Parts: sequence; C-alpha cells; structure tokens
Amino acid sequence: MADPVPPPSDLPAPYASPWGQLGDAARAVLATLRLKLRELWRRNREGDLSVPGFWPQGLAPLFWPLLLAALLALALALAGQVWRGLSHRAVQAVGEPAAPLATPAPVSAPALPAPAPFTVPPLAVEESTPLPEPEPPPPLALDPLLALLAQDDPDHLIASAHPVPAEGRLVLTMAPTYTGLSEANRRRWAERWQQRALALGYERLELVDGLQRLLARRALVGSGMILLDPGAPG
Repeated sequence: MADPVPPPSDLPAPYASPWGQLGDAARAVLATLRLKLRELWRRNREGDLSVPGFWPQGLAPLFWPLLLAALLALALALAGQVWRGLSHRAVQAVGEPAAPLATPAPVSAPALPAPAPFTVPPLAVEESTPLPEPEPPPPLALDPLLALLAQDDPDHLIASAHPVPAEGRLVLTMAPTYTGLSEANRRRWAERWQQRALALGYERLELVDGLQRLLARRALVGSGMILLDPGAPG
C-alpha cells in the first residue's frame, strides 16, 4: 500500500513587514470607525438613538449634537482657564518686585570744635584780645532715601522719610505747603510718590503731617492713593 501524500504546505511563507501589517490594521480600524459613525449619524437623524425622557421626541435628532457641542465648549473653556493661569504665573515670576532697600544708617552730626580757652588779659593792657569765633559746623549729609525721592519732589514737599522695611512700608512726612495744595495736586503727587516707593521695594506708602496725622495711604483694594483729612482714622 502506497504511503499517503502529505497536503501541500504554505511554508516557507513570504515575509510580511510588521509595520505594513500595522498600517493595514490601522486603515481597517479607521474604516470600521467611519462606518460606525455613519451608522450613528443615520440612526440619530432617524430618531432611533435613545434620549432622556424630558427631551421632546420631535427634537430627538438635535440632542446628541448639542450635547457634544456643549462638551467641546466646556473643554475649550477649561483649557483657556489653565492657559491664562500659567501665563499669569509666568508674568508674576518675571515682574517680582525687588527686595526692600536696607534701612539707611542715621547720619550723625559732627562734633563742634571746642572753643579756644579764654584768658583774662592783664590789667595793664588797655586793649582786650577779641574772642575767636567758633567755626560753623559742616552741612549734614542728605538722607540717601530722601535724595532718591527728591528726584520726584522738585517743590520740596517731603520733609522727611521713615522706611519700615520689615513691613514693606514707607512713611513720608509732608511739609506744611503740601496741605495747602488743591486735592487734585495732592492726589497727583501722592500717586507719583507711590510709583517711586514701589520701585524702591515698598508695597505700602503713607503720607503724614508734622503731627504724624495720616494724610494719604495706599488703597487696600486696587491701586492708587486714598486722601484723608488730617486726624481722620486710616
């Protein structure tokens, strides 16, 4: 009896690139999704898809398109909020205020020279020797902080400056001529000094008179300065 003939074999099989197979599979998946979307679109147009009970049956084809549009708008709004938050943080990181300036050391007045000892002339001398006049003390050095503020104070309205670096606060004592200005001029000078104080690293600016009564301070909400009557609570 003859041996049975084995069935024909497919080996060796031709080589097929896995990338080509992956591309064929991806095209098949896209074709399947396209057909599925067409089917869903047709069923939605015919009102065959289920909708909530509160939705009018006559408007059933509009339910799912409106829901998808609302979800897309919500996603875009959330993405915009995240983008604005990141941009705001980046701007704050770039524009951080400089560190407060160190408190300038107080300038001490130099000691006056001691007057020359006075001796009583003898009685026989008719003309008395005149006393030597003491030399005038040298002028005091200008406060460095006041010198910086003087660039924005050509009318010399600032009498003295008192920085409080621990609180980020700068207190300016005004000369009497400041209170005699109109409200518009006082506000203009106060806001100008506020910008200078911010540039020097002080977040809060207060203007007081010679009796330390509050004349103006920075607004707690927003920007700008609030003018006050002398003696009014701050």
